[in-house]
Amino acid sequence: MPEALSDPVPALALLPPAAGARLEREWLQNTLAWLKSAPPETRAARLRRLAEGLSCDPQARERFQHLWTASYPPRVFAEAGLPEATSLARELAVRLKKRLLPQVEDDLDLYAALHAAALDESDAAWVAALDSGDVAPWHALLGDSAAGLLVAIRLLALRSAALGLSRGIMKVMPHRSETESPFFALADAAGRLSETCPPPEASAVLDEILFQCRISTGLSHARLEETGVSSDLVFRLDLLQAQLERIEALLRVSSGQEDVRLFVSMLVRACAEERGIHGLLHNSLNRVARHIVAHTGKSGEHYIAGSRSDWVSMGYGALGAGALTAFTALFKYTFAAMALAPLWIGVAHSLNYTVSFVLMQFLGWRLASKMPSMTAAALCDALDKEDGMQSEVSLVAAITRTQAVVTIGNLLGAIPLSLLIDLLLRRRQGHPFLPHETALHGLLSMNPFASLTIPYAALTGAFLWISSLVAGWTANWMVVNRLPEALAQSRRLRASIGAPRAAQLARLVDHHLSGVAGYVCLGLLLGLLPFVSVFAGFPVEVRHITLAGAALAYDVSSLQASGPLPWPAMSWAALGLLGTGLLNFSVSFALGLWLALRARYVGTRGRRKLIRALWHELRRNPTRFLWRHEFDANPDTV
Repeated sequence: MPEALSDPVPALALLPPAAGARLEREWLQNTLAWLKSAPPETRAARLRRLAEGLSCDPQARERFQHLWTASYPPRVFAEAGLPEATSLARELAVRLKKRLLPQVEDDLDLYAALHAAALDESDAAWVAALDSGDVAPWHALLGDSAAGLLVAIRLLALRSAALGLSRGIMKVMPHRSETESPFFALADAAGRLSETCPPPEASAVLDEILFQCRISTGLSHARLEETGVSSDLVFRLDLLQAQLERIEALLRVSSGQEDVRLFVSMLVRACAEERGIHGLLHNSLNRVARHIVAHTGKSGEHYIAGSRSDWVSMGYGALGAGALTAFTALFKYTFAAMALAPLWIGVAHSLNYTVSFVLMQFLGWRLASKMPSMTAAALCDALDKEDGMQSEVSLVAAITRTQAVVTIGNLLGAIPLSLLIDLLLRRRQGHPFLPHETALHGLLSMNPFASLTIPYAALTGAFLWISSLVAGWTANWMVVNRLPEALAQSRRLRASIGAPRAAQLARLVDHHLSGVAGYVCLGLLLGLLPFVSVFAGFPVEVRHITLAGAALAYDVSSLQASGPLPWPAMSWAALGLLGTGLLNFSVSFALGLWLALRARYVGTRGRRKLIRALWHELRRNPTRFLWRHEFDANPDTV
C-alpha cells in the first residue's frame, strides 16, 4: 500500500469491505510512518489533516473507528513500557530477541504498530506539545475511551495481584498471610469499578487499596536490607511498583484529573524505552549492587582499626599473614620447578594460594592487598552522614593507617622468614633454594621499566576487587537463604552432630563463608588465570605485593649465596615492589569506591566534595593518615 504514505484517508476508503487483518495492520503502520516522516514542526498539520479527512468522509470515519476498536487499545494502556517477563534474565532475552530478530504480527494490534514505528523521545515531546485544537477532533473520532481504560485497569490489577501474592514477593512483604495483603483485594476492587453501574465509592476504595499496595511494596524494598537481595526479586518488586503507578495514571485519566496528552506522551516514551537494554540492566543491577556493596562494607569494617588495641591486633595478624605467605612463595617456586603440564601447574598454584588465604581467614590474620576494595565499600556508608565530610575524612584516615600497618606487618613477616627458610634449606641441602638463573630472572622481572610489572600489578588490583565482589555476593546470598539459621535449625544436622555443634557450625559459616568464598576466587584468579591466558595467546602474570616481597627475599638470598649481589637490579626490583603495592591498593580501592558510589547514586558533586575535603586535611595534618595521635588521649575510639 505505498499510496498510504502520501495520504492515508483515501487508502482507508479503498480498503475492501472484507479486508483482513493484514491489510488493516498495514494501513495502521503506514499511517504512523506517514505521521512520523514529517518534521516535528509540520507533523501537527498532518495530524489535523488526517483528522479532518476522517471526519469529512463518513465511510472512512466508520472504517477507522472499527479499526481502532479491533486494534485493542487497552493493551497499549496496560503494557507499554512495562516488562513482558517477570524475571530479569527472561526480560533481557525478550528484548534482545525483539532487537535482533524481525517480529511477525498476524493480527491487527495497536501495540505492535507502535513498536514498528520505532518511536523515540522526540515523538513523546511532540505529543506533549500538541495544543487543544490539534487534539479536539480526535475525541469524537476515537469515541468513548473510558471502557478501554477500565479494561486496562482491571487487567493490570489482576497481574499486580498475582505478582504481589506470589511466594517470592510474600517472603519480603510485611504481612503474615496472603489474606492480610492489600493485593488480595486489589482485583475485586478493580472489577467493581469496571461494572456497568459501579458503586459510587468504587473509585475511592480502589485508590485506598492502591495506596496500601504502594506502602507494602515500599516496605518490601526496605526489608531487602535485612533479608538480602536477588536480581529477580528486585526486578519483580520494581515491576510491581511500575504496574501500580500505571493503574494510578489510568485512574487519573479516566476521571479527567490528568491531561490526555501527557498520558499519551508517557505511553510513547514508554514504548521507546521498552526497546532499551541499558536502562533495564541499570535499574535492577544497580539496586543489587547497592546491597552487595552494603554487605561488602560490613565485612570491610573489620579491616579498619578503630582503637589502639585494634591497631596492635591488626599488626600482629599482619605479621602472621606475612609469615604464612613466605611458605606460599616457597611452594610456588616448588610447583613451578615440577615437570607438570601447564594446566596442572596452574591448579597447583591455585590450591597453594587458596589454602594459604583460607588459613588466614580462619586464623583472623589480615592480608594487606585484600583490604582496599572491602574498606572502600565501608567508606560509602559514611557518605550518608551529613556532617561536612568529617566522617568520611576520619574513615579514610583510619583506612590508610590500618593499610599502612598491615602492609608493613605483611612484609616484615614475609621477607625475614623467607630469608630464614632459605638459610635453613641451604644448610641442609648445601646449596641455595633457587638456582642462580631462576633467582636472577625473578629479580629482573620486578624491574618496573624493563618488565610489565606495572600493568600486571594493576591487573592484580582488579582481581582483588573481583574477589571482594564475590565475598559480598556470598554474604548477600547467605542472608537471602538465611543459611546460618537454616543450619542451626536443621533436624538432620542436630540429629547427626548434636544441637550445640550445629549452632557452632552455623556461627562458623556466618563468620567465615563469605571471606572464604572471596579468598577462593582470589586464589583461582592469581593461580590459574595466568596459565589459562597462555592458551588464549596473551599470557599475563600477577604481581601481589606480599607474595612478590617473599619471592624477592628468596631471590636475593639465593643470589647472595652464589656471588656478589646485583645492587642495581635489586634497587629496581625494590622500586617495582613499591609500585606493585601502590597499584594493588589504588586499583582495588578505586574500583571498590567507584562501584559503591554508583550503587549509592553519589554524583560528581559529592565525589568532588570528598576529594576536596581529603586534600585539605592531607595538607593540614598529613601524619593523621599514617599515625593516630589521639590514640594516646582516647585509646578506645576511632
